[in-house]
Amino acid sequence: MARSSSDRVPPDRYLIPVEGLCIPHRWEIGRVALHPGTAGTDLVQDAPPIEDEDDFFHDRVYELLDSAMESTIAEVPGGSDVDAAMEELRESLDVLRLFQLSRQTTQSTSFGLSGDIRASLVEYVAIWEKSAPGSRFVGDYVGFTFTEDSYNDWANSTAFQFLSGSLADPSPAEGPSRAVTGARLLARAATEHRPDLKMLGVMAALEAWLLNRQSGPQTLRLARHVTWFGCGLPENDQCGRDRPVCPYLHLSPDCKGGISRIKKLQELGSTYDAWRCSEWHRVMDWYDARSDAAHGNPQSVDTKEANSAEYCVLHYLMEPILNWLREHPQNPVADLEAMIDGVEEPGGWQEMVKAINSQDRSVPPSLT
Repeated sequence: MARSSSDRVPPDRYLIPVEGLCIPHRWEIGRVALHPGTAGTDLVQDAPPIEDEDDFFHDRVYELLDSAMESTIAEVPGGSDVDAAMEELRESLDVLRLFQLSRQTTQSTSFGLSGDIRASLVEYVAIWEKSAPGSRFVGDYVGFTFTEDSYNDWANSTAFQFLSGSLADPSPAEGPSRAVTGARLLARAATEHRPDLKMLGVMAALEAWLLNRQSGPQTLRLARHVTWFGCGLPENDQCGRDRPVCPYLHLSPDCKGGISRIKKLQELGSTYDAWRCSEWHRVMDWYDARSDAAHGNPQSVDTKEANSAEYCVLHYLMEPILNWLREHPQNPVADLEAMIDGVEEPGGWQEMVKAINSQDRSVPPSLT
């Protein structure tokens, strides 16, 4: 009697072509191993096709491998069905895509499984007094090549090595689990072309990395946490470390009177440049755009704003946040709050509090 499909033993591994990707040599991400397409026949050398030459199954195996000759073949562990294997591959490609985009300063080309890359020509007819044909390319151009220098950069990045290892961990702690969830959300946001959905994805990634699920002023908590990583980072002049902590970070929304003082500080920063923390206000602006997208006004999120948020997270915030999750695997958000709360109160703080409460000063007192 023939076995039913449910009785079949799952394959030991799957070989899946990846469209548009070229790599210098074997590249491991999580449990997935990517191979240059030229390695196809070597990958089945110990497991030749089930039939002889000129048979359909024999020829089809080599046709599939040959189709990836100029791109990449992914080797994915088996033990489950092909849908699970493809999803595991997608997660690994998401991580590689984040690495690619974090090193690119301009719009890049893409890669992935067939059907996952949005690239098409939309044709249309435009009508004035007469009609005329037109077309618009939609999506990403397909094709990207990683070099040996790219691989060395990957190997030397503690953040991406941690993220790769987190994918392969069957029972991750909170830090690695957050890292993978946020990376998946950010990678999907990076491939999204509609600005409202892109902004939703970017903010969801930051929330996955840096927020606990709890009641209360979540927006203010997120702004504080993100600002801790970003404020002064490009200039190596980080707030609360290289210079005295500013009131936006020193004030916790969870301390007595914290929310009202932060709201007053936000008003001052929106009115007077001298009171403004560009990083904190930027995160608040992102969250406002995210809320517009989620609550009925997606047209208010423009492409420039969404792309700016994505670029900032990819190029400045992502790796420091991933490294924090690596260094604090058990309770990363609680540890972060304790770190910020533990920064020494700056000199002149009482004068600052008086100035915040008065709301009648265009120049804040200095902190030391």
